[in-house]
Amino acid sequence: MTLFLPQPAQRAASVSEPEQAVDDPSVSWSHARRRRQWRVLLAAIALYAAVFAALELDHNAGSGLSILYLVPIVLLGVELGRAAGIAAGLVSFGLFVLWAPSSAVVLAPSAYITRALVSLLIGAVAGHLADRMRGAAAEAHASARHFDLAGDLLATATFEGCFVHLNGAWERCLGWTREELMAEPFIAFVHPDDRASTEQEAARAAYGDGTARFTNRYRAKDGGYRWIEWRSWVDREQRLIHAAARDVTEQLAIEAKQREAEERFRRAFDDSATGMAVVGVDDPQRDVLLDANDSLGRIFGCAREELVGTRALSAMVDPQHAPAFARGMEELTRGADAVHHGEYRVVRPDGAHIWLDTTASLVRDADGRPLYRLVQALDVTERKTAEERLRFLADHDPLSGVFNRRRFEAELQRELDLSASRPRHSVLLLLDVDRFKAINDTLGHATGDAVIERLGDALRSRLRSADVVARIGGDEFAAILRRVDLPAAREVARDLQAVAAQRLAGVVGEQHGPVTLSIGLVALGEAASPDELLSLADRALYAAKAAGRNRVVLDGETVVEDARDPASAGVPAEAAG
Repeated sequence: MTLFLPQPAQRAASVSEPEQAVDDPSVSWSHARRRRQWRVLLAAIALYAAVFAALELDHNAGSGLSILYLVPIVLLGVELGRAAGIAAGLVSFGLFVLWAPSSAVVLAPSAYITRALVSLLIGAVAGHLADRMRGAAAEAHASARHFDLAGDLLATATFEGCFVHLNGAWERCLGWTREELMAEPFIAFVHPDDRASTEQEAARAAYGDGTARFTNRYRAKDGGYRWIEWRSWVDREQRLIHAAARDVTEQLAIEAKQREAEERFRRAFDDSATGMAVVGVDDPQRDVLLDANDSLGRIFGCAREELVGTRALSAMVDPQHAPAFARGMEELTRGADAVHHGEYRVVRPDGAHIWLDTTASLVRDADGRPLYRLVQALDVTERKTAEERLRFLADHDPLSGVFNRRRFEAELQRELDLSASRPRHSVLLLLDVDRFKAINDTLGHATGDAVIERLGDALRSRLRSADVVARIGGDEFAAILRRVDLPAAREVARDLQAVAAQRLAGVVGEQHGPVTLSIGLVALGEAASPDELLSLADRALYAAKAAGRNRVVLDGETVVEDARDPASAGVPAEAAG
């Protein structure tokens, strides 16, 4: 052991090792055994010499003194083993052969053979028996040592309820010495609440099937109690109960904490107002809802039992959002994200569209392998609807539903920029409702609002999706007619007058007469800015009003005052003027 130490450490080790050896019980026992073996060897030599001398003095082969040669044979065989016993037998036979010629009796060859066989056999048998006894003793010693050092609580008790054998684990577990534990019936150390069940289990083991498995509490020396898990079996012949037990106090405490944590999670899971689900991550349970709470069932409009065992969460995601949802779940499972958060539109079984604010996290086992996803879903449909409404109102007129002035001016500027880079025909159309103030004053503001709302619908229905229509104030509307020249724009304007008259007739009633529109048109190439274009269109609109209303006038066009536009044919004079 000193070969791999530095030189100073080797010198220290060479000094310290003998000192340590003195304190080692196994080393002391080995030294004592060697000393005893030397003493036995010297005693055997002395016996050989004494027997040989006695035979020399006696000279009588029949006196029986030669039988004493068996004593050193047995001594050496017992102490040094079978090989030493055989060697001692050979020595004894040799000494006998050396002495025999001087005896007064001539021995037959068979006597020599018998002597040799007996000496060798006795030496071998004595050594063999001694070896077996030493092996059994060593095994017993090792078994006792193992019994004493075992981590489990090992015990033997009588049918009368007293311990008769305990290992050292009891002292380490309870703090009592073994003598203290064996001084009283074991039931005295059992928790009062567990005594009846302990006596019942002991009686069942003793007089029943011979085995028992149970758990009880034992009082420790510090006054506390330790939970002990028992396994016992019975030796009815010896009237003994052999038991192996384990201290499971810490294990039970951990299990209790786990149950408490599980209960807290279950209560939070079941009672949460947020929809929650446990979702599988591996085939064949991939994306399957392993558990769901009632709140998730309410969000989806069904019972939680109808969700468990299905892939409802991934299946109900709107097809437009499904790829993003699947990608987020995959990145979460792969470990790219610790938590996934996203808002997705979902189609419920009843066909309703709702928005879910979704948070998903991955639960792993002790080895880091994914077990399942924990998904939380909050119905944010009202918030999303409000947000969409706010976004709509940011650039739309709330009454008519068309763009507002701010958005229209931005679209007009964009159209001017496009026309500057790629010249094309587009027309700005500006209109308002003739005698709208009279409608408000005679029929009320509610009717006036209805006229504006219905007019917005009429404009959207007649114009193309590529065109831009807006309410820019009061009863005034504007539209960008894209890729249209002025003659075609005039036809569109007249169609708008006809559609508006038809749609608005039911709003104002017959007593008011038809609702007419005055419209001004200007080509986008006539000005370089939105303000200039709107000013030119407003000039054309004013000209239409001055010419008698219900007119379509191009900017710069000469219109005879009170001249009737063909579109106004059949309109009463009082309505037109």
